[in-house]
Amino acid sequence: MPGDPAIDLGLARERVMAATRELDGGAVRDVLLDALLVSGVDDTVTGVIMPVLKEVGDDWESGRLGVVHEHFVSSAFRGVLGELRLPVSGPQARTVVLACPPRELHDLPLELFGAMLHARWWRVVSLGANSPMTAIGEAARFLRADAVVLAGVRRTAFDARMPSLVRLGRSLPLFVAGEGAKALTSCPPELTVLPDDLVAAADVVDARVPRHDTAEVADPAVANGSRRDDDAEPALG
Repeated sequence: MPGDPAIDLGLARERVMAATRELDGGAVRDVLLDALLVSGVDDTVTGVIMPVLKEVGDDWESGRLGVVHEHFVSSAFRGVLGELRLPVSGPQARTVVLACPPRELHDLPLELFGAMLHARWWRVVSLGANSPMTAIGEAARFLRADAVVLAGVRRTAFDARMPSLVRLGRSLPLFVAGEGAKALTSCPPELTVLPDDLVAAADVVDARVPRHDTAEVADPAVANGSRRDDDAEPALG
């Protein structure tokens, strides 16, 4: 949904950062909920959450904040996003599996990306960090997933598993993201490297995988997009 001029995302960012310094989870939750419900996922992630994560990381490196603050803010952000992520269902819903390959531990950006896809009416199944390729393939098959997105900061996370990635990419759209994906010297056609910008990346995935055909849906309100699964819609977005 478009941003509301009544929500100042810059001020929201400052308030979340101040609450993070004080380890005030309630304040982080309240500010983020207001921003998410009014401005939507895309604007809140890019205008509040990502800048706060960067500032916390910079302050940790300089010694102004401790590792406790990094863990706190990551946990707080995950909790708020999970709190609002209602189940997505209905004939138009698509399923995506998100994961970080083995030895890749930084999955929070991928979780934020999943929130953006959820707002675009995707059913998001996250396997988290350090996920074996066999588990990723099994999840995709079991769920009959429409797409898989893998994220990693090391090029070797992808290079070392390229045969498995190519096989998986032949069965469904496979997207790779992060510094490791960008560093690939050559990328087979079975893989699509996503841009750094999370909004642009979500748009790429959303455009690449069309919604399911609704021609067989009996309810005309569902078929023409005016109603989705008993009027349920994702709370985020």
